[in-house]
Amino acid sequence: MALLLFFVFLLANFPISISLGLAGVVVFAYNHIAPFTTLPQIFSGAIDSFTLLAIPLFIVAGNMIAQTGLATRLVYLAQFMLGRVPGGLAITVIVAGAFLGALSGSNVAAIAALGFMIGAMQKAGYPLGFSCATVAAGCTFGVVIPPSINLILYGVISNSSIPALFAAGIGPGLILAVVLCAYIFFVAKKRKFPIAEIERTGKEFRRALKDAFWGLMAPVIILGGIYGGIFTATEAAAVAVVYVFIIDRFVYRQIRLKDYPYLMLQSGITTGVVMLILAMASILSFILMIDGTAMQVRDWLLAASGGSAVIMLLLVNFILFFAGAFLDPVSAIFLLVPLLLPAVQAVGVDTIHFGAIMTTNLSMAHITPPIGLALYLASQIAGIRFTQAAKAVVPFVICEMFALMIITYFPGFTLFFVNLLT
Repeated sequence: MALLLFFVFLLANFPISISLGLAGVVVFAYNHIAPFTTLPQIFSGAIDSFTLLAIPLFIVAGNMIAQTGLATRLVYLAQFMLGRVPGGLAITVIVAGAFLGALSGSNVAAIAALGFMIGAMQKAGYPLGFSCATVAAGCTFGVVIPPSINLILYGVISNSSIPALFAAGIGPGLILAVVLCAYIFFVAKKRKFPIAEIERTGKEFRRALKDAFWGLMAPVIILGGIYGGIFTATEAAAVAVVYVFIIDRFVYRQIRLKDYPYLMLQSGITTGVVMLILAMASILSFILMIDGTAMQVRDWLLAASGGSAVIMLLLVNFILFFAGAFLDPVSAIFLLVPLLLPAVQAVGVDTIHFGAIMTTNLSMAHITPPIGLALYLASQIAGIRFTQAAKAVVPFVICEMFALMIITYFPGFTLFFVNLLT
């Protein structure tokens, strides 16, 4: 009943957070599950977590990165190294997206930083729709490559190790990058996309490396500190903010002091949206656990799959992909982890591996209609209709689904880095 009400409110055009909370509260009251004084405890308890403090800090770091000009420097270095490859400029976007994801942990910050590449690719001779889709797809790395906000959420809900989940995100991120770059390479060769001509001398390379050096060091410091036991994932988020602030004040000097109040306001708005969704989803999640829905879903999936891990993961991936088309990843994670995790654990799927599968699957939500936030933002920057951008992004979605199957059925690619680093 709770899930049905949620979708009814969603179809009635209620905001996702309100749909989640209202569905939970209505069922809570109708079934007299507990005194109403319990609701504030559930609401606040969902966000009263030291680990979740990493989310606003990474959001701040991501917004700062978007304004430092670091994206331009990373793009120039990547273009210098890959520019002569067919589709080199588009591959540069994918590589830069991977780095920005590692820096900010957010795809919204990545697309804000890489949006200028749509115009640059069009000017270089790439079709506008292809340019828009490339930038949107390149920004999916923000929720896969560590430090990832979605992996943090999954870790909190499933009570899993955040460092282990961060390590589990490395393999999927690399696979996504390789698959997308390979697709771009073959398409560029077939359609004879232009190859960018830039000066490639030792002096220029040293200058490009010097400009991008401090950006390249950020993931080393953040992840190195976590796996070196120097600080926790939450403390790493604080380190990221301080690090970006220092390199901007003393190296790049792009953000003025008077810009920080607005930057913090925007970060606060984004954080408020995320936390409101988490708090509201916690009520519905509580209802689903109390009324036995989670166990019913587990039993149904076990019966449908016949206890086969292969079929189980196929069914779960389908559910996640369908949910991602209508829900943002934050809502989907909070709502679906309690429902799906018991089922995959029952067939022997590793909890950390499932976290990588779920995060990779839901990363496609950013480029799949009708929500597709990253695709929508990219289409706005490109100045084209959303339907046109959706048509152009279909091959990229197919490539990511192929990568998802590799990640799903070959757990060694995911768990190798977990065993290596943790």
